[in-house]
Amino acid sequence: MRELLAAADGVRLLGADYWRDFDENFWSTGPSGFWKVERLQRFREPGDESWVAFAGGDWEKALALLQARRPSLAGYRDRLRAQGFENRRVRVVEPPLNAYLQWELHLLLLRDEYGARTRVLDAEHVRPLESDGVLPELVVLGDEVVYELLYDQDGLQEGGIRFTRPELVARARELVAGLYARAEDITAYFQREVAVLEPPVRSG
Repeated sequence: MRELLAAADGVRLLGADYWRDFDENFWSTGPSGFWKVERLQRFREPGDESWVAFAGGDWEKALALLQARRPSLAGYRDRLRAQGFENRRVRVVEPPLNAYLQWELHLLLLRDEYGARTRVLDAEHVRPLESDGVLPELVVLGDEVVYELLYDQDGLQEGGIRFTRPELVARARELVAGLYARAEDITAYFQREVAVLEPPVRSG
Protein backbone atom coordinates (compact mmCIF):
# COMPACT_ATOMS: atom_id res chain seq x y z
CA MET A 1 0.00 0.00 0.00
CA ARG A 2 2.83 2.41 0.78
CA GLU A 3 4.17 1.95 -2.74
CA LEU A 4 0.77 2.87 -4.23
CA LEU A 5 0.48 5.96 -2.06
CA ALA A 6 4.03 7.06 -2.83
CA ALA A 7 3.32 6.87 -6.56
CA ALA A 8 0.11 8.90 -6.31
CA ASP A 9 -0.36 12.66 -6.28
CA GLY A 10 -1.46 13.66 -2.81
CA VAL A 11 -1.94 16.96 -1.04
CA ARG A 12 0.03 17.31 2.19
CA LEU A 13 -2.06 19.02 4.89
CA LEU A 14 -0.65 19.93 8.28
CA GLY A 15 -2.16 21.18 11.51
CA ALA A 16 -5.38 23.17 11.25
CA ASP A 17 -5.45 22.77 7.46
CA TYR A 18 -5.74 19.02 7.85
CA TRP A 19 -8.42 19.12 10.54
CA ARG A 20 -10.52 21.61 8.59
CA ASP A 21 -10.28 19.50 5.44
CA PHE A 22 -11.03 16.30 7.33
CA ASP A 23 -14.07 17.75 9.09
CA GLU A 24 -15.54 19.04 5.83
CA ASN A 25 -15.10 15.68 4.11
CA PHE A 26 -16.13 13.57 7.10
CA TRP A 27 -19.60 15.05 7.43
CA SER A 28 -20.25 14.69 3.71
CA THR A 29 -19.22 11.02 3.64
CA GLY A 30 -21.49 8.93 1.43
CA PRO A 31 -23.02 5.47 1.96
CA SER A 32 -19.64 3.71 1.55
CA GLY A 33 -18.87 5.06 5.00
CA PHE A 34 -15.86 5.85 7.16
CA TRP A 35 -13.06 3.29 7.41
CA LYS A 36 -9.89 3.59 9.49
CA VAL A 37 -6.95 1.35 10.26
CA GLU A 38 -4.62 2.10 13.18
CA ARG A 39 -1.28 0.30 13.02
CA LEU A 40 1.10 2.23 15.30
CA GLN A 41 1.22 0.92 18.83
CA ARG A 42 1.31 4.20 20.70
CA PHE A 43 0.34 7.81 20.13
CA ARG A 44 0.62 11.07 22.06
CA GLU A 45 -2.71 12.85 22.53
CA PRO A 46 -1.99 15.96 24.63
CA GLY A 47 -5.32 17.50 23.64
CA ASP A 48 -7.23 14.65 25.28
CA GLU A 49 -7.83 15.16 29.02
CA SER A 50 -8.17 11.44 29.66
CA TRP A 51 -4.89 10.71 27.89
CA VAL A 52 -3.17 13.46 29.90
CA ALA A 53 -4.41 11.86 33.12
CA PHE A 54 -3.29 8.43 31.90
CA ALA A 55 0.14 9.72 30.87
CA GLY A 56 0.46 11.39 34.26
CA GLY A 57 -0.17 8.10 36.05
CA ASP A 58 -3.75 8.74 37.24
CA TRP A 59 -5.54 5.72 35.82
CA GLU A 60 -8.78 6.16 37.79
CA LYS A 61 -9.12 9.77 36.64
CA ALA A 62 -8.37 8.75 33.04
CA LEU A 63 -11.20 6.20 33.07
CA ALA A 64 -13.60 8.59 34.82
CA LEU A 65 -12.95 11.23 32.17
CA LEU A 66 -13.75 8.69 29.46
CA GLN A 67 -17.07 7.85 31.09
CA ALA A 68 -17.88 11.57 31.29
CA ARG A 69 -17.93 11.64 27.48
CA ARG A 70 -21.11 9.61 27.19
CA PRO A 71 -23.42 12.60 26.50
CA SER A 72 -21.18 13.96 23.74
CA LEU A 73 -20.75 10.50 22.25
CA ALA A 74 -24.52 10.05 22.19
CA GLY A 75 -24.81 13.29 20.23
CA TYR A 76 -22.11 12.08 17.84
CA ARG A 77 -23.99 8.81 17.33
CA ASP A 78 -27.22 10.65 16.57
CA ARG A 79 -25.48 12.87 14.04
CA LEU A 80 -23.94 9.83 12.32
CA ARG A 81 -27.38 8.23 12.05
CA ALA A 82 -28.79 11.42 10.57
CA GLN A 83 -26.02 11.48 7.97
CA GLY A 84 -26.69 7.84 7.10
CA PHE A 85 -23.22 6.33 7.05
CA GLU A 86 -21.32 3.78 9.13
CA ASN A 87 -18.11 4.42 11.08
CA ARG A 88 -15.75 1.41 11.15
CA ARG A 89 -12.23 1.08 12.54
CA VAL A 90 -9.61 -1.69 12.67
CA ARG A 91 -7.22 -1.48 15.60
CA VAL A 92 -4.08 -3.56 14.96
CA VAL A 93 -2.44 -4.75 18.18
CA GLU A 94 0.86 -6.37 19.01
CA PRO A 95 0.68 -8.47 22.18
CA PRO A 96 1.53 -8.07 24.93
CA LEU A 97 -0.46 -4.85 25.04
CA ASN A 98 1.48 -1.80 26.08
CA ALA A 99 0.02 0.75 28.49
CA TYR A 100 -1.12 3.10 25.72
CA LEU A 101 -3.14 0.37 24.02
CA GLN A 102 -4.68 -0.59 27.34
CA TRP A 103 -5.94 3.01 27.66
CA GLU A 104 -6.97 3.37 24.03
CA LEU A 105 -8.96 0.14 23.99
CA HIS A 106 -11.05 1.50 26.87
CA LEU A 107 -11.74 4.56 24.72
CA LEU A 108 -12.52 2.53 21.61
CA LEU A 109 -14.86 0.22 23.50
CA LEU A 110 -16.82 3.25 24.69
CA ARG A 111 -16.94 4.73 21.18
CA ASP A 112 -18.09 1.38 19.81
CA GLU A 113 -21.04 1.50 22.19
CA TYR A 114 -22.05 4.78 20.55
CA GLY A 115 -21.80 3.73 16.94
CA ALA A 116 -18.10 4.00 16.05
CA ARG A 117 -17.68 0.29 15.32
CA THR A 118 -14.27 -1.15 16.17
CA ARG A 119 -12.66 -4.51 15.61
CA VAL A 120 -9.26 -5.68 16.82
CA LEU A 121 -6.69 -7.54 14.72
CA ASP A 122 -3.43 -9.16 15.79
CA ALA A 123 -0.45 -7.65 13.97
CA GLU A 124 0.50 -11.09 12.64
CA HIS A 125 -2.39 -10.79 10.18
CA VAL A 126 -1.03 -7.61 8.57
CA ARG A 127 2.65 -8.54 8.33
CA PRO A 128 2.16 -10.20 4.89
CA LEU A 129 1.01 -6.76 3.66
CA GLU A 130 4.11 -5.00 4.96
CA SER A 131 6.79 -6.03 2.49
CA ASP A 132 7.15 -2.38 1.44
CA GLY A 133 7.00 -0.99 4.99
CA VAL A 134 4.72 -0.90 7.99
CA LEU A 135 1.07 -0.57 7.04
CA PRO A 136 0.20 3.14 6.92
CA GLU A 137 -2.42 4.73 9.10
CA LEU A 138 -5.37 5.26 6.74
CA VAL A 139 -8.73 7.00 6.88
CA VAL A 140 -11.13 6.43 3.98
CA LEU A 141 -14.20 8.64 3.59
CA GLY A 142 -16.79 7.19 1.24
CA ASP A 143 -15.74 7.02 -2.40
CA GLU A 144 -14.14 10.44 -2.36
CA VAL A 145 -11.09 10.69 -0.10
CA VAL A 146 -8.37 8.68 1.59
CA TYR A 147 -5.91 10.24 4.02
CA GLU A 148 -2.54 8.80 4.92
CA LEU A 149 -2.08 10.10 8.44
CA LEU A 150 1.22 11.71 9.43
CA TYR A 151 2.83 11.47 12.87
CA ASP A 152 6.05 12.74 14.37
CA GLN A 153 8.57 10.38 15.96
CA ASP A 154 6.75 10.58 19.30
CA GLY A 155 3.36 9.59 17.89
CA LEU A 156 1.80 13.07 17.76
CA GLN A 157 -0.39 13.52 14.68
CA GLU A 158 0.89 16.28 12.41
CA GLY A 159 -1.73 16.03 9.67
CA GLY A 160 -2.30 13.85 6.64
CA ILE A 161 -1.84 13.44 2.91
CA ARG A 162 -5.13 13.63 1.00
CA PHE A 163 -5.69 11.45 -2.06
CA THR A 164 -8.80 11.67 -4.24
CA ARG A 165 -8.04 9.43 -7.23
CA PRO A 166 -11.10 7.10 -7.31
CA GLU A 167 -9.18 3.88 -7.92
CA LEU A 168 -6.80 4.61 -5.03
CA VAL A 169 -9.67 5.45 -2.68
CA ALA A 170 -11.41 2.21 -3.67
CA ARG A 171 -8.22 0.19 -3.20
CA ALA A 172 -7.66 1.64 0.26
CA ARG A 173 -11.27 1.00 1.28
CA GLU A 174 -11.04 -2.60 0.08
CA LEU A 175 -7.86 -3.07 2.11
CA VAL A 176 -9.35 -1.73 5.34
CA ALA A 177 -12.67 -3.51 4.81
CA GLY A 178 -10.82 -6.78 4.26
CA LEU A 179 -8.93 -6.35 7.53
CA TYR A 180 -12.17 -5.44 9.29
CA ALA A 181 -13.82 -8.63 8.05
CA ARG A 182 -11.00 -10.71 9.57
CA ALA A 183 -10.83 -8.83 12.86
CA GLU A 184 -12.56 -9.57 16.17
CA ASP A 185 -15.35 -7.51 17.69
CA ILE A 186 -13.86 -5.22 20.32
CA THR A 187 -16.31 -6.27 23.04
CA ALA A 188 -15.20 -9.91 22.98
CA TYR A 189 -11.54 -8.95 22.66
CA PHE A 190 -11.76 -6.45 25.50
CA GLN A 191 -13.37 -8.89 27.92
CA ARG A 192 -10.73 -11.52 27.22
CA GLU A 193 -7.55 -9.43 26.91
CA VAL A 194 -8.08 -6.02 28.51
CA ALA A 195 -10.60 -6.30 31.35
CA VAL A 196 -8.30 -8.76 33.14
CA LEU A 197 -5.30 -6.41 33.17
CA GLU A 198 -4.08 -4.52 36.22
CA PRO A 199 -3.91 -0.73 35.89
CA PRO A 200 -0.78 0.22 33.94
CA VAL A 201 2.23 1.21 35.97
CA ARG A 202 3.46 3.74 33.43
CA SER A 203 2.32 5.34 30.20
CA GLY A 204 3.59 3.92 26.91
